[in-house]
Amino acid sequence: MFENSRERFMAFNDGVFAVILTVLVLEIKAPLSTQLWSSSWRHFAVNIFIYIASFLLVSTYWYFHQKLFSRVKQISGTLIILNCYFLFFLSLMPLLTQLLAMNPLARLNNFIYALAYLIFNGYLWWLFHVVYRDQQQAHDWSATDIREAQRLLKVVRGTVVVGGIACLAALVWGPLVPVIVIFSPLVRDVAKAIKKFWQQYQA
Repeated sequence: MFENSRERFMAFNDGVFAVILTVLVLEIKAPLSTQLWSSSWRHFAVNIFIYIASFLLVSTYWYFHQKLFSRVKQISGTLIILNCYFLFFLSLMPLLTQLLAMNPLARLNNFIYALAYLIFNGYLWWLFHVVYRDQQQAHDWSATDIREAQRLLKVVRGTVVVGGIACLAALVWGPLVPVIVIFSPLVRDVAKAIKKFWQQYQA
């Protein structure tokens, strides 16, 4: 049934990602004041910052998503269903961005955003595991494909750690959350370095 649907599968995913990215910017309201330092412009600047965080987040998911499925030769029905669940979670990003923009300093709003970030990363990591396991069992991947998938698994696992850090940061000071999301590659590398140092210290 799904034997020749890979192209449609990828096109559908790209379309959903494109719509989500478009809706994100539609949530930003232009400032009403003509005074540059007014509260209206400050709120607009904060919204732009939150939009950048969400845009980078969705773009990163698209990058990992296409890197994973570009190596999959055949799309099964199970994989389509699991992928639709991931797109469902991702489609909540405009709502979560709007929630955060309503009150960027609120601890609850930032925690909900960070928790969603953690859940998205955890699900993506699990989706990577499912695809990696299925492709190994089907012997559809070369040694190069397997090494690349293993590398991506480690990177996505690192984003789960960053999601956990973002949740903790939200409890300390909410506005740290979008900063952590924007600089997630740096946070991931720092967390990795700390883990390596701790392992050496334990040894």
